[in-house]
Amino acid sequence: MRPLNSVAHLIIGSRAYYMEGFHWLITPLALVTHVASVVFWGVCFAALSPKLRGGALYGGALAFAALTCAIDLRLLPDRLRPGFESGLSSPEIAVVYAVLGISLAWTLARERRGAPVALEPGN
Repeated sequence: MRPLNSVAHLIIGSRAYYMEGFHWLITPLALVTHVASVVFWGVCFAALSPKLRGGALYGGALAFAALTCAIDLRLLPDRLRPGFESGLSSPEIAVVYAVLGISLAWTLARERRGAPVALEPGN
């Protein structure tokens, strides 16, 4: 859980980098911080891609995720970086951002065709 917990460094400092397992304060803070970040990037992508559909939407979302990765890991100062990169290999980081891109595209594709986005029984 260290990569997940590390995200909380934005709020509580470097102690988050060293928490290996679940911690009653650090882990929930990390989850909230991570979700807030995904929502922020999702809103940005939705605003930048109002006309994308189909394959172009998925390609655009993957390109946006790559841009997000570059911003997070190259442009931001250490204090503002996500933190999870300290506990993941480069291929694992690539998977994290690929999942971000696919998730953004999938969510927008469903929303744009009027399908419910929430995972509810029967959907």
